[in-house]
Amino acid sequence: MTTGHWHLLPNTDTPKSHSPTVAYQGRIYVFGGGGDHFDSLNSTQIYDPATNTWSSGTPMPTRRSGSAYALIDGKIYIIGGMHKPKDGKFFFLKNMEIYDPETDSWSDGPDMNHLHDYPACTVLDGKIYVMGGHHPEATEGGPSTDPGFEVCERFDPKTGEWEEIAPLLTPRFALSAITYRGRIYTMGGVAFTPDGFLNFDHLECYDPEQNQWSRVEDIRLPYETAGQGSVRIGEKLYVFGGYSGDGICNRSHCYDFSTGEWTELEAMPDTRAAMGITVLDNTIYMIGGWPDYRRIPSDQAFCYQISA
Repeated sequence: MTTGHWHLLPNTDTPKSHSPTVAYQGRIYVFGGGGDHFDSLNSTQIYDPATNTWSSGTPMPTRRSGSAYALIDGKIYIIGGMHKPKDGKFFFLKNMEIYDPETDSWSDGPDMNHLHDYPACTVLDGKIYVMGGHHPEATEGGPSTDPGFEVCERFDPKTGEWEEIAPLLTPRFALSAITYRGRIYTMGGVAFTPDGFLNFDHLECYDPEQNQWSRVEDIRLPYETAGQGSVRIGEKLYVFGGYSGDGICNRSHCYDFSTGEWTELEAMPDTRAAMGITVLDNTIYMIGGWPDYRRIPSDQAFCYQISA
């Protein structure tokens, strides 16, 4: 049975949500995000667990939040997302910027084929997969009219090329993804439908050999949620927080692929959605996010240390 404990970390220097968060060489890197009034940030913040301190790196060239992100061969890829200047109209992005932690420097990469804001993203067999997100036309009506996006594409760093793959079965944004045994699992998310906002609790599985998605019939999330954090460690999938019809929550759950069972874990220290999340040394780190529906970002950071 999985157990663990929560620990509060030093606050970040700026409240933020929707921030790409990556663990590399013993440190946690947090990029940009949405600040107060959802104005886009371009900060690079670095947390060192050994000293329990934050420091700053070279800022991103583009202010953005809700980006796809991935770590491959020592490089951190920040892709797409949304840009909102102060008091300006927001717009979605398709450009890629690549951060080298060793030199603390940025370079440009190839644009995606489509605009993706707040998609799911993961790495499988050395390729970056970007799935769903806000519908590209949702900048006009905002999330309250957003049907979600089903388009998926992947990037091969070796060739520098993007290619579109089979679409999601369910268009949505604020979903998350993991890989397991050579396949991709997407989960949760939300979309606007004729019946109003729908949060999802189902999983979809992508088979790269068949280029095909299928509904996962034997696994459902313990609750309908979007903007949740999810990670996999070994045979276990961890799901935290998110927002649904009951509001933003602090729920924590673990699914064991080997037994097919969910376990409820100790609740997070605070309610949270749209937080950055990553894993380092069997500890799950969560940075910033929204604590409630007022969408005021938090500067709080905490971690869940797995003990069994």
